[in-house]
Amino acid sequence: MGAIVIAVPTAFLLLRGGEEQPAVSSDVDLDRCDGLLQEPARACYIREFTALVGDREDPKPAVQAIERAVRSEGGFVLSSCHGLMHTVGRTYALEAGVTLATIMDDLPQSNDPGCSAGFAHGLVSGVAPLIDPRRPGDAAAVCADAGTRYRRYSCVHGLGHAFMRIHDERLPPALALCSALGPGNAPDCAQGAYHDYWFAVVGADDTSLPAGAATDPRQLCAAQSTRFVRPCWYRAFVDNRPAGIEVDSPEHFQVLCDGLVELQRQACMTAVSVIGPPDPELQLALCAGLTAPPDQAGCIRGTKVQNLLGATTEDFVRLVGRCELFSGGTRAGCYRWLGKTLAVLTDGGFGRTGCPQLADDASRSCRAGAERLEDALVTFS
Repeated sequence: MGAIVIAVPTAFLLLRGGEEQPAVSSDVDLDRCDGLLQEPARACYIREFTALVGDREDPKPAVQAIERAVRSEGGFVLSSCHGLMHTVGRTYALEAGVTLATIMDDLPQSNDPGCSAGFAHGLVSGVAPLIDPRRPGDAAAVCADAGTRYRRYSCVHGLGHAFMRIHDERLPPALALCSALGPGNAPDCAQGAYHDYWFAVVGADDTSLPAGAATDPRQLCAAQSTRFVRPCWYRAFVDNRPAGIEVDSPEHFQVLCDGLVELQRQACMTAVSVIGPPDPELQLALCAGLTAPPDQAGCIRGTKVQNLLGATTEDFVRLVGRCELFSGGTRAGCYRWLGKTLAVLTDGGFGRTGCPQLADDASRSCRAGAERLEDALVTFS
């Protein structure tokens, strides 16, 4: 692995104290962490990325440079960048004195679900001590100004992380704060809270669970209210992948979700899909290999359309066309779900330019999904 050289435009030169602040170094040297085992590698990347962001008045150019380098490199650092940048963002928020009033200045202007979203969630977690738990709506109002639909979602998700930090990783009071944000935000906030919980299961991002807390998603998610079952399961396996499981066949879905029924099973299917192939077309092919329509529908909800960030409308249309692998209501649901999530990814653009390219019924279902892009996403990243 060699150093990835990222050119940073001179427009990113900043002023601090009346003096020109140096531009971001053009070298994001991933080579320094090459060859390390997983946990030492995580610590190394966090250290390197934190140093690059440093005490910069504007962290966005550095985050952008990291994002580009990591996407070019791929592999472990790409799959781990979201979690790594949680710590980087939280550290930056604490050291730079980020507040709720100034956080919009520091949030990355990117829809990237990996490095940039992780940094954003870390920033929101870092300002957790400044959030008044008696007025959670004030924090949600900040998210309304985040720009694109994806960034508004990401900000609300970050509040879930923050609410967990406020309450020392205790779910009930964190979920109560999420619920106070209303039905449009509560499930996405809750997904952030459960994400922090799954971090705490493995001790990631300086988290730890209260004594006696459940560590098995079957136990935890069975105890949740219906509206929070899907958010509970969504990332259950991302940082806690079952040993020896590489999701490359429908059989793995059956193994991991065996014995579960109805909503719990559907939500588990989504969680398994999330740790499946990174290519969303291959994910849909695996979903089609499941025999029960509810299993297929749950699997479809885990489709990682975010991995197509920057792709063409033609690419998006080809992906949605894979809904033809399914039949009946499952096919229509597939068109609606992908129409909605691709509209989120493109800030509504796909609904206007992509859905109309599909055949009649497919186009109608796709547009129906895209028209609901402002609704809670529930399972998304």
